Amino acid sequence: MSDRSLAASTPTTEQRDRTTAELCEHFAAGHIELDVLEWRLAAVDDAKSVRELDELLADLPALAATAPAVAEPPAARGWALALLGGNSRKGEWSPPRRLNAVAVMGGVALDFRDARLAAGETHVTAVALMGGIEIIVPPGLPVTVRGLGILGGVDQVEHAPVEQSPSAPRLKVTALACMGGVEIKTRASKRAELIAIKRSEMRR
Repeated sequence: MSDRSLAASTPTTEQRDRTTAELCEHFAAGHIELDVLEWRLAAVDDAKSVRELDELLADLPALAATAPAVAEPPAARGWALALLGGNSRKGEWSPPRRLNAVAVMGGVALDFRDARLAAGETHVTAVALMGGIEIIVPPGLPVTVRGLGILGGVDQVEHAPVEQSPSAPRLKVTALACMGGVEIKTRASKRAELIAIKRSEMRR
C-alpha cells in the first residue's frame, strides 16, 4: 500500500488508541490545555482517515521516551514463560537486553511503560503457541517488529519517531504466532495518566 493510500485508509482501533495515548502524554507534559485535549479526543473518535489522526498531532513537539533511569547494566538474557497459565511484567521492572517470551496455551503481558529500559536496543523474542502475548509500550518509544503468523496473527505496526538519539532506548520485537497472537499496543504511561487526572481536576 502506498503512503497516500495508507493516509487515506480508515483508522484501526490501535491507531486511534495510539493517538489518544499520545494526546494524553502531551497534556501531561503541558503542551496542550484541557479544552484542546477534549476536542482532539473527540476528533480521534470522529476521524475517517489516518491522515486526520496525524493532523491532530502534527503541530505538537516530538515525545521523548520517558523511562526511569537504569541504576545498573541490564541482564544479558531473560525469560517470561506462560504454560497453561499467565505471566506479566509491569511497573518499574528492568528488562534484560534480550528477553524471550513464550506463551503455550497461556498468556504473557509485557508492560514497558514504566520499565527501566537500558540505553540502546532491547530485543524481545515472542513465541505464542495456542496462546497470546501482549506488549504495551508508551508513546515516544521506537519499536520495530518482525513477525510470522501461522494460523495466528502478529501485529506489525511500528513506531519510529522522526528524531532519535543513538543511545535512546528502543525496542525490537521478533515474533512467531502459531494458532495464537502477538499484539503490540501503545498506551499512555501511568505517570502521564495521573498527571492528566490531577491537571483536569485542578481546572474543574
